[in-house]
Amino acid sequence: MVRFFDKTPPEIIFHIGHFKTGTTALQVFFQANRGKLARQGLVYARTHEKLAKHSPLAHVLYHEAGVQSLLYNFQPPAPARDMWQALFDEALALKGGQSLLVSSEDFMRLGAHPGAEAALRALIDTVRDRLRFRVVCYLRAPQSHLESWYNQLIKIGFDVPGFDATVEQVMEPIHWDYAQALRPWIDIFGRDAVILRGFTPALRRDDAMYRDFLNAIGQPFPARAGTPDADPNPRLDEKLLPIKRGMQHVPARRWVKTAMMQDVDSALSAETRAPQWSEPRPPLTFEQIRDRALTGLDTLAALPGAALDLAAMRADPPRPQDPARRETAEMFAILSSEIARLRERLATQAQRIKTLEDQLGKPQAPAPAKAPDETPAKAQGKAPGKDTPQ
Repeated sequence: MVRFFDKTPPEIIFHIGHFKTGTTALQVFFQANRGKLARQGLVYARTHEKLAKHSPLAHVLYHEAGVQSLLYNFQPPAPARDMWQALFDEALALKGGQSLLVSSEDFMRLGAHPGAEAALRALIDTVRDRLRFRVVCYLRAPQSHLESWYNQLIKIGFDVPGFDATVEQVMEPIHWDYAQALRPWIDIFGRDAVILRGFTPALRRDDAMYRDFLNAIGQPFPARAGTPDADPNPRLDEKLLPIKRGMQHVPARRWVKTAMMQDVDSALSAETRAPQWSEPRPPLTFEQIRDRALTGLDTLAALPGAALDLAAMRADPPRPQDPARRETAEMFAILSSEIARLRERLATQAQRIKTLEDQLGKPQAPAPAKAPDETPAKAQGKAPGKDTPQ
C-alpha cells in the first residue's frame, strides 16, 4: 500500500528486457492496466512512450553515441538530456514512495555501446540524490535465447545468414554474454538495485508472467486486471523460417513477399487441417489410435481361424511420422504448392498477353466510305455558296 505522504523519494524502475522474454506482453499489460497500477503506486511512464514501450529513451542514447544499427530509422525529437529530463520530471512529480515504471528491451543493448553507457551515467548522476532506482531483467537459457532472437530477426525482415554464421558474425555479444549485458546497469545503479528473473515457457501460461514481474518488485496483482487475449509477439513458425529468410535475399517488392508468406502459411495450415471431403469425426491422438489398434489385433487373434504373427504386428503399431521425415514432407508440400500456384499465375498471364498480341496483330478495319451526298465543299468544311458549282 502506498503511503502518499511518505518522505521516501520517488523511484524509477527500469524494465530492460532481455529480448524475447515476454517484454511485449508485459508492456501491453502495463499499458492496459495503467489506471489500476497507478492506484497502487506503480505508474507506467507516459514520457516518450511509443507502442506501449519507451524505446526512444534508449535509442537517443545510441544515436548520440554514433550507433547506426537496429534503430529503425529513429530520429530524435530532442537531445538526450532533454528527453531524459522529461522522464525525471515525471518521476519527481510523483508522491513519496511511488514508482515510475519504464520498459524497453532496447535498454539491454547498453552493454554493447560504451558511449551510450557513459551518457546514461552522466544523466543519472544529475538526479541521483532525488530519485531511487531499480532495474528488472529477465534472462532465458542462452541457446533458447539465441534461437528465439534469430527467429525474431527473420520475422521482422532482416537479411541474415544461417544460424551459426548469425551468432558468430552478426549478433551483439549481449545476446550470449549476459555479464556484459548487465555490467553497465550494475555499475551505474549498484548490485543491490538489479533484480534478475529467469524466463521459462511456464511464464507464458495464463497471467504467470505479469504476476511474476509484479511480485519481483513487491507489487500485488491488481483485482480484475486485463491481460492480452493472445501473445502480442508470436514466434514465427519454425517451418516458415528458412522460407522467409530466403526471401530476404531477393530484392522483391514488399507486397510480393507478404503475399508469398500468406500463401505459404496457408499451405502449412493445410498440412494439419482435415480436408473438406473427409467425414467429420472427433480428432484422436496417436496414443488413442495405437491403443485401439492393439486391442483390435488381440480381439482378431483370438478367432479360431486367425493365422497372425501377433507379436510382429504388435511390434509395429500406429505411430506418428518421424519428425525429420515429417518436416521434410511438409516443406516439399509447401514449396510444391507455391510452385504450382506461381505456374498457374504465369500461365494465366501468358494467355492474357497472347490475347492482347492477337488483337494487336489483326489488320485495321477500313475507313468508313463517304456519304453519297457529300460534296468537295462539305469535305473541306465549307458551306456551298453562289460561287460554288451546284
